[in-house]
Amino acid sequence: MKKLLYTILLTGIFAGAFVALNTTPAFADCQEIYGGTQTCTTSYTFTVEKLVQVPGKGGGNFVNNLSINDAKYAPGQDVNFEILVTNTSSQTISSLTVTDAFPQYVTYVSGPGTYNANANTLTFTLQDLGAGETRTYNVTGQIAGSSSLPSDQGTICLINKATGTDNNGTQNSSSSQFCVEQSVLGTSTPQVYSTTVTTTPATGPEMLPLMALIPGGLGGFVLRKKAIKK
Repeated sequence: MKKLLYTILLTGIFAGAFVALNTTPAFADCQEIYGGTQTCTTSYTFTVEKLVQVPGKGGGNFVNNLSINDAKYAPGQDVNFEILVTNTSSQTISSLTVTDAFPQYVTYVSGPGTYNANANTLTFTLQDLGAGETRTYNVTGQIAGSSSLPSDQGTICLINKATGTDNNGTQNSSSSQFCVEQSVLGTSTPQVYSTTVTTTPATGPEMLPLMALIPGGLGGFVLRKKAIKK
């Protein structure tokens, strides 16, 4: 009996060792893929969140996106953003660079880092972002004036995207949408059409009374000519 138990115990030890040697360790940053293998990302993980301020709500109320049905900005108005960078790993990220790409019709006003006017991007770098730490950055852009916006669109929606790249080359990005509303020429001002509309007289039954006046007019013309001859 003891010999049988000893054999079972040894078999269990060897089986456990074999499984340990032939199984890829599971980490929080690994995902199982088809076939039993795993794909793992670096342990330095982070998130980037881009938020836009709701127009008319000065001092707060930042959201991820503003749809076409939400409050809208006006041409020439400043628009405020927040960029939140969070280290979701258990280790410090020594360096992380964020590039904020402004959309067409929006230019940089203020924010951290360096602005590239040719690329219309703002770039700044974080140093030593601790495990679990979140840092918030404020950025302001300005919407183009009406003369620079599409003249045939009353509402346009724009997307602002921020991308983070850490010292290991890992990237993460986030986008926020907002919409701009303007008056489109020729649709909101009735006077624009009044100079181009040409009206013609009606040709229906309403013209009959006017036609009845024609014989009287001709008779008067004949009498006038006879009076001149006398």
